[in-house]
Amino acid sequence: MKATLVICALLGLCACGGPVPTPGPDNTEWEQRPLQYARSFTIEARGNERRLTVFGPGGRTDTTDVYVLSPDGTQDLSIPMQRLAVVSTTHLSYIQALGRLRTVVGAAHLDRIVDNELRSALSQGAVDIGTADGLDRERLIALAPDAVLDYPFGRSDVGPQLFGIPRIAVTEYLEEHPLGRAEWLRFFGVLLGCEALSDSLFTQIQERYAAEVVADPQGRPRVFFGSVWQGQWFVPPNGSYMATLVQDAGAALVFGDRRGGENVAVDLETVLNACADADHFGAILAVDGTPDALALVGGDSRLATLRAVQQGGFHGNSATRDLFGKALLEPDLVLRDLACIFHPARCNAHVPLYFAPIE
Repeated sequence: MKATLVICALLGLCACGGPVPTPGPDNTEWEQRPLQYARSFTIEARGNERRLTVFGPGGRTDTTDVYVLSPDGTQDLSIPMQRLAVVSTTHLSYIQALGRLRTVVGAAHLDRIVDNELRSALSQGAVDIGTADGLDRERLIALAPDAVLDYPFGRSDVGPQLFGIPRIAVTEYLEEHPLGRAEWLRFFGVLLGCEALSDSLFTQIQERYAAEVVADPQGRPRVFFGSVWQGQWFVPPNGSYMATLVQDAGAALVFGDRRGGENVAVDLETVLNACADADHFGAILAVDGTPDALALVGGDSRLATLRAVQQGGFHGNSATRDLFGKALLEPDLVLRDLACIFHPARCNAHVPLYFAPIE
């Protein structure tokens, strides 16, 4: 709530746009704008033109696409964009934070939006372009958006256009640091002509996050965190998004020595042995109602009896909390939830927002 109020206050003081840089001579070199944490995109400036480069899972050697934008229509894409179609509901929170939801004319799967405020705002002007099989081609074409914001996760069909409409790849999910995902706000700031505002908002997110880091914990509890699929557990590797949050919340991650860009597969017996002396057991779920111990461990009764589950179990329920949208722009509040779970003496009457102990 505090972070939301800060963003709302800023939107009242700042408007998208502001002074537009004057163009330089034709031979002006591109100047790279420094990013603090994000590694999956770059921003370059040349006068009033912008160049956005988006990278894939291979990092800086894996360029997904390059977009050159200008306000005068001399490049492939014009900014600020006035009409957007959005494939992933995750990206809507970035646009909302910049106060530009009115630019969203179409979005896929509006019924899956968890945040009531966001769903209500979009219902005023956005059309659902999602179908059970993908996207509604006719509806999307009829909307005539300036671009479609898409995600190339696990797909090989991502190209420069979708049904003749420019397609912009967004790969925020590849960022390993929570502040890296939040810094994609600056990417959206370029598209929407809100660079000064997006820079300011990110700076404040960064400052709030730093204030929540548990720098000197009185001991680090051992925390297991994972997800289960068809009896197979997957755990975040060292340096990943969740591993960083657990570390910054003053805890030590079980299997924290595992490395790699993707979640690491771990069999059930290994999980049982490793969690025998763990202090906490956590997972992200998508369930109706309030999860219990059995829901937390995917229905396995052996795991449900572990002390880490019975006394230290916690969850993030994506069915009731916007863990994959608004939470990305409130990493400080996510961190506070986790710190209060791992070090309850730090927090007296804390009300969880994204992660909570099981009941």
